[in-house]
Amino acid sequence: MRMRSQDLLSSFVRVVFASYIFAFISLSGSTQKNIFGVKALEAKENPANKSNSNLFLFIDLQNHWSRLFVEGLLSNQALSAVLVDSDLISRFQPDRPVTRAELANILDIAFANRGVPKIATRLNEVATKSETLVAIARELNLNSKAVKTPQTYLLSMYRDASQVPDYAIPAIAALTQESLVTNYPDPRILSPKDAISKGELAVLLYQALAYQKKLPLLRSPYTINPNRQLWDRNLMQVTRLEVSISRRTVTAFHGEIALKTYPVAVGRQGWSTPVGDHRVLQTIEYPAWQNPFTGEVIPSRDPDNPLGDRWIGFWTNGKDWSGFHGTPNRDSVGTAASHGCIRMYNEDVRELFSQVTIGTIVRVSP
Repeated sequence: MRMRSQDLLSSFVRVVFASYIFAFISLSGSTQKNIFGVKALEAKENPANKSNSNLFLFIDLQNHWSRLFVEGLLSNQALSAVLVDSDLISRFQPDRPVTRAELANILDIAFANRGVPKIATRLNEVATKSETLVAIARELNLNSKAVKTPQTYLLSMYRDASQVPDYAIPAIAALTQESLVTNYPDPRILSPKDAISKGELAVLLYQALAYQKKLPLLRSPYTINPNRQLWDRNLMQVTRLEVSISRRTVTAFHGEIALKTYPVAVGRQGWSTPVGDHRVLQTIEYPAWQNPFTGEVIPSRDPDNPLGDRWIGFWTNGKDWSGFHGTPNRDSVGTAASHGCIRMYNEDVRELFSQVTIGTIVRVSP
């Protein structure tokens, strides 16, 4: 009986001692300090755990796809302080949307880049994936012109690339080319208009810092491969051209896939571009131009030729024509300036010329 009593007393002492330790950890301040306290005890009790001393005990992160990136990011004390909510015990909330104010603060701490414009409006609204990617590209000072045809490139990389806002296209293309875009669960679905989650932001932020060599490189099966396109644009013939007079654009399609959108000039008042469904009737490389009023002819290859060096005719009444053509007056593109034709930058009409054939549909809408 004496031995059993001593055993019971010893067990009681151990329980009380463990309780004091637990209470000390629980009252030690912030959630982050709790986590570090537990890690320290684990490392002390089991030397084998020292190599895992960077493991964070967030319950909602253990099986999350962003876990390794989050844990690597939290090795930065300043970022850890802003990313870890001290009011939540052992929870990181990786799927919680991030506000524009939070995004601005996190980027400021991560990059401390004073020369970059800061997010200063709609601070209480959630940040979108597009807004986040543009902001990160800005912090990295990526060359927005690194991808020559960014819209087409994105269309070849993401199934929902048509949803990317115009302002975000160059930045997202540049990030994609540098393997800095990660999409869960499908790398090919960008979801550019969706709210960015805390876990997604952590992954993108980690990859950006690794790009700057401030963190070791981590790989993810959800990171887009910039060299593996969905299709080869050069092998896809344009089957339809859609002109929007109000937007001053023409979009080239292959079936239902929007390949590229170009800025154009359209007919001015009194000389409107013919609305409706048409087909390409005529294609001429280096066309000559005849003034419809004086009969004067400006030969092909003349730098003053108002047709530039390509002509794609799609409408005629037997006398007058409307079509796509280049122009020496680049400033007119984007305005209503022509006599019914559709002016394009010379480099754009050359590209379009190489992809259309006689019979290609041309749809002109107001």
